[in-house]
Amino acid sequence: MPTNYSTQAKGGLLTRQKEPYQFMMWLGLAGSSLIFISLIAICFFRRESLGWEEIAMPGAFWLSSLLIFSSSVTLFEAVLAFRTERFRHYRICLALTFILGVIFTITQSVGWLELFEMAESVSNKSSLSFIYLITGLHFLHILGGLGFLGILLTEALRNATYIDAFVYSVNGPNLIRIRLLSIYWHFIGGLWLVLFFMMLFLLLPSSHHATV
Repeated sequence: MPTNYSTQAKGGLLTRQKEPYQFMMWLGLAGSSLIFISLIAICFFRRESLGWEEIAMPGAFWLSSLLIFSSSVTLFEAVLAFRTERFRHYRICLALTFILGVIFTITQSVGWLELFEMAESVSNKSSLSFIYLITGLHFLHILGGLGFLGILLTEALRNATYIDAFVYSVNGPNLIRIRLLSIYWHFIGGLWLVLFFMMLFLLLPSSHHATV
């Protein structure tokens, strides 16, 4: 009886602790969303007032979009494997997510280099400045996610045996961290896709400039 009572008490504590962490996560993501929405709005009005030159979207950013989408798929599969106690599959998918995230940062850097080369032939660099700002800010979010992901991957590799992995999987705080990582990573992945298509639109010449 005392053991059962203690287990139930921990479960209740976990339930009470889980919501505040998720609430803080969603609150932070909402704040980030407002920042990006504000930047896009400012970018849109600057575009209409100044008239931007047409700029081609860097090819590396197209690849980045595919990579971040793929990483969300592998992370979804990792979380599913973790919940169904397929721990080897969990480690593989988590590692794939981390690798895809690292390659994403590399393609972003390549995309910036392409933009630098474009800047030499563009007289009005307002559009490029906003693209640097938007992608750079998102890059920082990716680095934060990679750091969190790296910690969980290290712990998963450390608990390689089934027994160690099972004990790890029933630990309440570990469940919360994996849940929070899933929310964060899917958010920044979806955010990039939204930003990518917005940048496609914003990099086109404004109506004022196109009619000149």
